[in-house]
Amino acid sequence: MIWFVLVGAIAFIGLYLYSLFLRGEIRQLVRTLRWTVGGALVAGAALLGLRGQMLVASFLAAGGLGVLMRGRLGPIDFGAGMSSPNNVSMVSSAYLDMRLEHETGSVSGAVRAGHFAGRELAELSAEECWALYDEVGDDPDSLALYKSWLDANRVGWRDYFASEFGMETGEDETEAESHTSTGVSGLEEAYDVLGLKPGASPEAIKAAHRTLMKKVHPDTGGSAFLAAKINQAKDLLLKETASRKR
Repeated sequence: MIWFVLVGAIAFIGLYLYSLFLRGEIRQLVRTLRWTVGGALVAGAALLGLRGQMLVASFLAAGGLGVLMRGRLGPIDFGAGMSSPNNVSMVSSAYLDMRLEHETGSVSGAVRAGHFAGRELAELSAEECWALYDEVGDDPDSLALYKSWLDANRVGWRDYFASEFGMETGEDETEAESHTSTGVSGLEEAYDVLGLKPGASPEAIKAAHRTLMKKVHPDTGGSAFLAAKINQAKDLLLKETASRKR
């Protein structure tokens, strides 16, 4: 009976992992593998320990704890380099610091300069949001970044700003965003944009890029500005990792 349950559990986990692979959810796939492999090693160590095979049990326990706590088993990476502890990407401009949650795709941020410096965007009233919109208008990057937050958190903001504050609605936003620099200034910013730790592997870089682009791609209602940042960060980090191997 116990073997029947074990085989069923393995089959279920295998099908779940395969479904994650088919959907391209690499981050969730790696995380599931990490807990499955780490848990199996620890459970095996406990079983062998009860049988008195302490030497083998100690090796299994060390390997299992390494997978669970550090995400690594020797040279095998179970997501240790895939993202920051909070799975958060950071994008900054002259006025704003923006955070993008990998798992949920939610966009949050804070004002770093100007009249509302130190305030969380979510705390601003409608009138304050308009005042900030007017204030950051002289910096294309900040304006594009602020629009991405408004799109994600204030549905219908364009119509509201037009009716309440007289904002011009005929602006060609694609043309406006083309004037932003969108450039990634260096490796540190590139890692922040993708939510990765320095030294991440090419596979981790590509996986983070795929995950984020699903959240912010313009074709799915996302931000062209953020998508450009993410693409440039990926290109820069892949170029850097290639140069390290030479």
